[in-house]
Parts: sequence; structure tokens; C-alpha cells
Amino acid sequence: MAAEAQSLSTSALAKALKKTSKQMFSELDALGWIERVEDAWRLTAKGEFEGGTYRESKRFGRYIIWPESIVEHKALISSESQLYTVGQLAREIDQPAFLLSALLHNLGWLKRGRKGWRVTPAGTELGGCQRLDAQGIPYVIWPRDLLEHTCFNESLEMLKAEPVDNHYPCIDGHQAQCRAEQQIDNWLYLSGLVHAYQHPLSFAESLYADFYLPEAQLYIEYWGKENPAGAVTEKMRKKTLFSENGCQLIELKDEDIEHLYERLPQLLLSFDVEV
Repeated sequence: MAAEAQSLSTSALAKALKKTSKQMFSELDALGWIERVEDAWRLTAKGEFEGGTYRESKRFGRYIIWPESIVEHKALISSESQLYTVGQLAREIDQPAFLLSALLHNLGWLKRGRKGWRVTPAGTELGGCQRLDAQGIPYVIWPRDLLEHTCFNESLEMLKAEPVDNHYPCIDGHQAQCRAEQQIDNWLYLSGLVHAYQHPLSFAESLYADFYLPEAQLYIEYWGKENPAGAVTEKMRKKTLFSENGCQLIELKDEDIEHLYERLPQLLLSFDVEV
């Protein structure tokens, strides 16, 4: 007779993987295999797909068990020495970690949690592994060959796409008038902020705001060396109208563009827009 397959409770699984029970439950939650319902852990459809079932006990009540083979699952035990944080990968390509996470989110490989980042099923297929930091905040580690993925490199190239017919293509399909506005547009899109580009002003005919965030009723204007000739007069007129109509306005200069990933979140926060 074949030996009966062994099963592990979540606590036993944690011990097998040299993790604490708290860490194990949090990690499985972050992976979307279990969820907290009232005062108990319940399997999700994904957890059932991975082999999770229930066992009844007079002492412990109903609890989750896993097949013994789960200890070999790549999402739980991939070699840390061959996997890298987003920050480590970002340094290799000389980009901010925020930007890299945003690109992975845009590709559907990451999703934002209430805190931190969670790997998606598509991200798991590419080798992404869910982890928790010392404060219990989820993050994801990746194999280095992620940087060689065609879709990733195409997205990265879109951030610095060259102009076509004097317009700079943006990731969301907008056609910016200059490189600086392309950077602003891409940043807003990758930050998940709904925005309009070249938005007509309701209080002035034939005038358009560089950017408008409808949820915050906030305008963003770029003032810098890339503005076309003759734009200063029009921008001064817009600035006066923004003031007269009590509009909220952020003005970005070239020095802000150079440090956009740090500067723009600070400016937005002053208008209660949190990224």
C-alpha cells in the first residue's frame, strides 16, 4: 500500500521553512493564498489551487493544512542569493526604485497593497517572490533576468521615447510638447494619478493647462527652457487667471524636473494628494 501523503499545518510549514508562524501567515496572505475573515484564516481560490485544504480538530478546531510538497514551491523558497530587490535592480539600470516598481505595476507583475507591494500571478510566473520586511510590510524580490525581458525594456524605452513629428510620446498615449512634459506625464501615469494633458480652461477661451488632476482640482504648469518661444506671455496670462479664479496650482521649473521623483510627491502632498 502506498504511503499516505503527508500534510503540514501552516505553523509546521513555517518551521520547515525556518520562519516564524506570524511571518508565514503574513506571507501566505500577501501571496493571496489565505485571507483573514473575522477571527479566522480562510483559504482563497488561489490557496486551494496550491493544494491547501482544511482539517478539523477537537483541540484546535478548523485549520488549514498544506501538502508536504509545498515546501519546494518557488514562491516560498527561491534562493535569496539569486534574487534581487527592486532597489538593487534599479541601481543596475540607474533608475529610481519608485520608477521600477511603477513600471512592474504597469506591466501587471506587481500590485499595490494597503502597504507595500504584492506580486501578481503573472509576476510569480516570471520568478517574483513575495517577502516581508522586519515591519511586516510586503515586498517582492526578482531574478536578475527580469531586466532582459522584452516587455520591460520596451516600457523602459517608452520613458525616454524620441519625438515623432515634434511630439514626445508618453506611456499613456499622450503626445507631449517637450521632454520635460513627457517626464511629468509619465510620472503622473505611473503614480496612478488620473490626469489630463493640455486641458482646456473653462474660464478662458483658447487657453489650455499643461496638466490637470480632476480629483484634486489641481493644475500643473511647466516653466522652463523647453517651453516654446512666445510661451511666456501665455503662461503669465494663465497664471493670472489661475489666481483670479482661486485655482490650485503647482509650477515646475527645470530644477524640479531634474529631481522630479522626489520633488513632485512633496508638492502634491501640500495639496493633500498622496502618492
